[in-house]
Amino acid sequence: MHSRPLGLALLLSVLLALTFAQTTWAQRARMSYAGTAGFNMPFIVAYEAGLYRKYGLRDEMIFIPGAATTMQALLAGEIEFVNSSGSPAINSILQGADVSIIATSYDSMPYSLIVNKDIRTAADLKGKTMGVARLGGINEVGIRLALERFRINPKEVTFVNTGADPTRIAAVQTGVTAATVLAPPALFQASSLGLKVLADLADLGLKYPTSIIATRRSYLSKDRALLKKFMMGFVEGLHLYKTNTKFVVDVMQKYTRLNDTAMLEKTHNYFVKNTAAVPLTDPNSLTAGFPGGKNPERPLSDFYDNTVLQELINEGFVRNISKK
Repeated sequence: MHSRPLGLALLLSVLLALTFAQTTWAQRARMSYAGTAGFNMPFIVAYEAGLYRKYGLRDEMIFIPGAATTMQALLAGEIEFVNSSGSPAINSILQGADVSIIATSYDSMPYSLIVNKDIRTAADLKGKTMGVARLGGINEVGIRLALERFRINPKEVTFVNTGADPTRIAAVQTGVTAATVLAPPALFQASSLGLKVLADLADLGLKYPTSIIATRRSYLSKDRALLKKFMMGFVEGLHLYKTNTKFVVDVMQKYTRLNDTAMLEKTHNYFVKNTAAVPLTDPNSLTAGFPGGKNPERPLSDFYDNTVLQELINEGFVRNISKK
């Protein structure tokens, strides 16, 4: 008479035990991301799809906007993986830190230079104020690269912190700053407000390690299994990002809190064409991430390591994912 309830109770106990065991056995992987621009989305999409967990990681994703804070957390062992632009990792390595870039999913400069109504040509930028999210960050790098292409000395302009995308847009609109750089979807928002695009940096052919994965270099020998599990999830996430627009737009909507699905789809279309399916780091793209855009006469191999990803390629994992 009581056999059915007892059987159900036993089954539930077994399931709970298995769930607890899986959680216990799974290896911790805390990961940070720096923002919600389109080039950050493959990393986030992989998390939202449960792909890091699929390969045995007890994942936790944390938003850390400051480059210095992010690198400190990585070196302190508070996080294991960082998704950011390349400069913070490169600067840390130059200072002797235990850091390496293990993947690069986007190495084009995805920004456009947005200017106020008083700027008609590049020459008008001389003596003006440029708004950036953070001095020394990727916004400033992008503007400097654009100015150099325009044959304008970056010393002829002034860089000021004006915060996140909405406040930078407002600063250009009101004339507080003459220009800033924006990536979609903020770029499309600015254009809809009538702000002028003076240059698309991607069209200028500018290379930059815009979206990289950094970790502790010591993990390459001490905990290679952790890196491999992570990379499997990230590679499958890139495949999902490139093949499932609906899922990507849903994730973008959740993280950007924008309800304009047409704009988000346009953003995805903008980024997906230059997003790598296999995120091998091209050492030539790292140069723009060095201070002043100049390699300080150190081997580029000091800054990146493709060996984990190459193992997955050699083992057929990447080929099998691409067939899905």
